[in-house]
Amino acid sequence: MSPRITASRAAAPAFRLSLLHAAMLGAALLGPVGAVTLATPAWAQTAPEYEFTIPAGALETALAQFAATAGVTVSFEPALARGQQTAGLRGRFAPDSALRQLLAGTRLQAMQQANGSYSLSQIADGDSLRLGATDISGNSESAYGPVDGYVATRTATATKTDTPILEVPQTINVVTADQIAAQGARNITQALRYTPGLGVNGYTDRNNIADEITSRGFAPTPLYFDGGYLPYAGSLGGAPQIDPYTLERVEVLKGPSSVLYGQNQPGGIVNMVSKRPTTEQRSQVKLGLGSYHRVNGAIDTSGPLDDAKAFSYRLVAVAKKGNDQLDHTNSQRKLLAPSFTWAPNDATAVTLYAQAQRDDGLADYQSMPMIGSLKRGPNGQRIDRDSFFGDSQYNDYMRNQYVFGYELSHAFNDNLTYRQSARYIDVQDRYKGLYLRSFVTDSGGVTDYTQVNRTKVDWRQHNTAYTLDNNFEYKFATGALEHTSLVGLDYRHFQRQYSGYNAYNVPVDLYNPDNSSTAAYKPTLATQWDDTVRQTGLYAQDQIKLNNWILTIGGRHDWAEVQNKDLLAETRTTQKDKKFTGRVGLTYVTEFGLAPYISYAESFMPSVGTGAPQRGGKSFEPTEGEQYEVGVKYQPYEKTVMTASVYQVKQKNVRTMDMLYPDYEIQSGEVRSRGVELEVKSSLDNIDVLAAASYMDSFYTKGNWGEEGNRSEAQAPVSATLWIDYHFSQAVIDGLTFGAGARYTGGKPGDMYNTFDVPSFVVYDATLSYDLGRLDRSLAGLQTSLNIQNIFDREYVSECNYSFGCYYGQARVASLDMTYDW
Repeated sequence: MSPRITASRAAAPAFRLSLLHAAMLGAALLGPVGAVTLATPAWAQTAPEYEFTIPAGALETALAQFAATAGVTVSFEPALARGQQTAGLRGRFAPDSALRQLLAGTRLQAMQQANGSYSLSQIADGDSLRLGATDISGNSESAYGPVDGYVATRTATATKTDTPILEVPQTINVVTADQIAAQGARNITQALRYTPGLGVNGYTDRNNIADEITSRGFAPTPLYFDGGYLPYAGSLGGAPQIDPYTLERVEVLKGPSSVLYGQNQPGGIVNMVSKRPTTEQRSQVKLGLGSYHRVNGAIDTSGPLDDAKAFSYRLVAVAKKGNDQLDHTNSQRKLLAPSFTWAPNDATAVTLYAQAQRDDGLADYQSMPMIGSLKRGPNGQRIDRDSFFGDSQYNDYMRNQYVFGYELSHAFNDNLTYRQSARYIDVQDRYKGLYLRSFVTDSGGVTDYTQVNRTKVDWRQHNTAYTLDNNFEYKFATGALEHTSLVGLDYRHFQRQYSGYNAYNVPVDLYNPDNSSTAAYKPTLATQWDDTVRQTGLYAQDQIKLNNWILTIGGRHDWAEVQNKDLLAETRTTQKDKKFTGRVGLTYVTEFGLAPYISYAESFMPSVGTGAPQRGGKSFEPTEGEQYEVGVKYQPYEKTVMTASVYQVKQKNVRTMDMLYPDYEIQSGEVRSRGVELEVKSSLDNIDVLAAASYMDSFYTKGNWGEEGNRSEAQAPVSATLWIDYHFSQAVIDGLTFGAGARYTGGKPGDMYNTFDVPSFVVYDATLSYDLGRLDRSLAGLQTSLNIQNIFDREYVSECNYSFGCYYGQARVASLDMTYDW
């Protein structure tokens, strides 16, 4: 649903606001006076009363939300509302009654005009400023900005243009900042727990130093930050981690995405959209505490720096520390994220941003054997889920993470826009610890299932990545066809420097571990790499509309280079690849909000190495992915979006063991994933509903290791989630919100050979929050919330991917937070 912008006839002096301000208010302001009205579709519902959920805060923002909900226009002089606060509104009201309550205590009054719109004026006599009127109406959500509530209707990840989700011919799931806060997510992995088609269990379920996600059976899913690639070189190091508090939304694009982003896995990508400066003054302070002696604090403040609002800023800061689930483990974080925007006019905006983050703690990888965790060990014992198998005097983790970047946009006219973004990411970390590797076997070949050999490691990584993306967006028509064309050129440079020190066969008793007895084992340098990946891509895309039909077609040509230096072996290999990938999709958007679609997309990923000399020693070809998807999206109301999709993803040229020459690999492997995904996100009346389900058949269709024909162990075939919020509006408990959710994960194979299975499990979560401004107007803007994950403290194994790769799920954790907005 796109807003329609018209000019006002008021004969007042010009009053101009930047487009960023307009996005934050939910309205676009143009010319001497701007009026934004929402083109109401034929299927929109009309009623004498509406359900309002407007938090306490700035009056301008509250009026924008009121106008969006009631579908009316509110006109007022900006000086009248500037700096004024409202206690908010929650419940079902007629528009005039709702507006009176919003204005209570503000010395402003509303008058309804003959056309159904409202105008605001001062109650008291006196001189008033005669500036151009600000007209706010409808919902003008930006794909690059915040979302009010849980339901997003626009995206830029899927097309690199601001596009309604209904018009995207691929599955796109959006998790908003409000959903992240309501569910108490501490990291991106937890934020995506209620998203269909993703695997978020296992290593990162309770180890918080990285986010490792599986999508449609393929892992790891690449992570992007504001459309820029984040370096990732493995679970235990070198990966930056973006804090959820710094984000407006997290978007998951399912399936191959190489047309816009270059080399990627075929399962999809996760793009994190960060908070940006606003031209409306707003601030938040957040304080909290939780299980395992955790404490946290955060601040988010933003606003204009000058009267003309050409300059604006935002500053986000986070500090938190405490223990973690495993014995002896702890973590702490300090983060500072400033940003600055210069918008000299409505056509041009430049944003500079940075992040500096320091993570410290005592972490433990904690991959356990199947015997003793999933299955009982000797004498019917199970390993305690909080057991620590490292060395409390040795284990350590440190990460320094820096992000610098800028975004520039300039509209030459209403049809032609240029955008450029660049970012530099620097991550330096060091992980010291021990991980379980194999059971101890004596000289007679007898295995002791209570004793395990560990590897003691000291892994140091320094990864850097810089990306540059340029594109032109041009809107034009050829006869009855309306085009939104995109042409771009991007570049990616990723360098990984890694030194790995290992000591092998460090024993430990699984059921009576000694956590400080490894000083005699000295890790020695075993691996030292210096790798570089470069990518240059030229891409083009056209979104073509003909009445209700939308054809999305795109193509890209990539030039990729991988250079590997083994500093110990003193070898250097360079491989160059070039590849064309394409995407085409067709969508039909009906007048009543139903949008069936069909699409095809491709991906590629360079594969480093060579085959056996006996076979010619040829360099490996890139792995290739392709997806066919058919689906339907439905938006019956403004705040309800439903998606159903059926897909097949195939990845070719997968490396597997060469049976004739076992010391080498051959590209004869293939993985095929077929599935169905369903998602419903809805906010109606006092209830928010998030429901999702997925079924997936992922198989090794080709392979040489005995895996051919087996189901993939990467992700559970069946999963389902449900989350419901209820906002109470009764007099006694007005302002109270209760939410509860359930996460079901079906059974899955525990290894690629399908020799054992991981059983299904269900985990329940809950939240309780209260707007204290409902209790007393003097407390306007103050809210408290309680979040509990795994509320019944279920003990379960969440994931196994081989016989020594099993992980317990997260135990019950609770957090209590207090936020104050002004």
